[in-house]
Amino acid sequence: MTPIKCFLMIIALNFFIASHTSAQHLELNEEEQLWLKNHPVINIAFDKNFPPYEWKNTEGINQGISVDYIQLIEEQLKIKFKKIEKKNWSEVLKAFKYGDIDILPAIAKNDKRQKYMLFTEPYMKIQGVIVSSKEYNSLKELTGEKVGVVNDNYWDDLVSHYDEDIRIIRVDDAKSGIELVSIGAIDAMVTDLGSVTYHIHANSITNLKFVPVPLFQNQKLELSIGIRKEWPILQEILQKVINNIDKAEKEKINNRWLKVQEISFWQDSGFQKKVIVLALIMITTFVLIIFWNRALKLQVKRRSNELEKAHTQLIHAEKMESIGRLSAGVAHEVKNPLAILQMSVDYLKGEDNDETIVTILDDMEDAIARADKVIKGLLDFSREKELQVSQGNINQVIIKSLRLIDHELKQHNVTIKSRLADNLPDLDMDFNRLQQVFINLFMNSVQAMQENKMTNHESEIEVSSCLRNINHEELDGMSLQPNKKKSQFTLQQPVIIIKIRDTGHGLDANSEKNIFEPFYTTKPVGEGTGLGLSVSKTIISLHHGIITMHNRNDQAGAEVTLYFALKEEQEK
Repeated sequence: MTPIKCFLMIIALNFFIASHTSAQHLELNEEEQLWLKNHPVINIAFDKNFPPYEWKNTEGINQGISVDYIQLIEEQLKIKFKKIEKKNWSEVLKAFKYGDIDILPAIAKNDKRQKYMLFTEPYMKIQGVIVSSKEYNSLKELTGEKVGVVNDNYWDDLVSHYDEDIRIIRVDDAKSGIELVSIGAIDAMVTDLGSVTYHIHANSITNLKFVPVPLFQNQKLELSIGIRKEWPILQEILQKVINNIDKAEKEKINNRWLKVQEISFWQDSGFQKKVIVLALIMITTFVLIIFWNRALKLQVKRRSNELEKAHTQLIHAEKMESIGRLSAGVAHEVKNPLAILQMSVDYLKGEDNDETIVTILDDMEDAIARADKVIKGLLDFSREKELQVSQGNINQVIIKSLRLIDHELKQHNVTIKSRLADNLPDLDMDFNRLQQVFINLFMNSVQAMQENKMTNHESEIEVSSCLRNINHEELDGMSLQPNKKKSQFTLQQPVIIIKIRDTGHGLDANSEKNIFEPFYTTKPVGEGTGLGLSVSKTIISLHHGIITMHNRNDQAGAEVTLYFALKEEQEK
């Protein structure tokens, strides 16, 4: 064989290999090409803090696995997506639901998201893990423990099904959760293997273990591209591009971000290089120690500030738990001595006393009554959170509550305006506990309007009920509530809504922020325990509802809104 023939065969062989390892030419039909032409602007949003899949580096540049895939898609389609910036992942999801974003490049499919989003086939799958300094082998072993998840991500939706068994702590990102586990602030975290290995390596964390999440079909994070529900043709186009990406190219992307390994000096070839490296290390040891100590101090200071900030998320929950235990103890310790004092006062009142002693005994009896009222509030606050549930109509609870306080309403010249809807479905509820809530809310309104007598201002309570879908304004209002966990309600979800509005003095800025805090009250000393609204909020939460309070927009006064979710069969 001549050298020329040999050379030509080598060229032909290289061409054959290249043609079978590179991606095939992408073919779009006329409808798909026309659609791309008619949609020159397609909005995309990356999660700024989801390494190694997608995140923004210190230079403000998006990088990660999904970013590489999007670059390949842009090259093959010869288009450029328009990037939309949002503060965090929750804001990205909210903007997608509102229609401001068209595609999400790295998102896992679940039943909730399928209602408003289309998905490509997963372009990568990675193991889910339980991260802890201990070794939990199942979610069942986490019963009663504090378990971290990233707010609004795939694992949040999954672990939410265990909300009654474990104490879910929602954090802003995987880094915060892993650091909380590392310092023992929470017991474990559920996330994916890629995020864990990235953050453990980046932050030099050595005290954590992780095991696979034993959830059968749901044990892996499967990342797809999410597309707005109205664009199925874009779903088909993107799936074609993903299918057209060469397998070797996909492995190259994954290896770039998921399989980075450090090479130790003893793994290098050549004995002389090893000797040189060792000599340099010995010569520069003292210099390195000085610089290392300085850098370590700065890093410790930075991480301490970050961990302190993340740790404040737990303070409120811990405070509530401590207050509950303290309340129960104080109430039981004080109740018996008060009963003895009351018996003594009753006995002395039966004697022949002069006017001064009678006055003193009356004052003592008033003081005992006030103390007993505080104790009852403490017991309500600390008692076991169990409901006596039965089917009933919420309107009947409201009507019965108004009848019970009819004397107070007449005594303070309060007018009731009632607009209760007739089409409300029955709820699973504890009639007596909800009646306690409504009586407390009505009496708060009555007391807030006591000054109206002196100003000749009309005292009026409006109470209404209706069945309708949640709108954007109401959903945003729930997110503004202080110390609020993730809302169980979604946009356009059908709910029963109860509104109570009064014509009192309303709330100041401090009251709006703390109104549901235990022991916070705006009433004069001796007239309130500060537990009524806190207990009411707990009761509403046990009914899977939400309560909000703010000032009226149309005039002076406060407005309380209660939202109650329907059963799935009632929503249909």
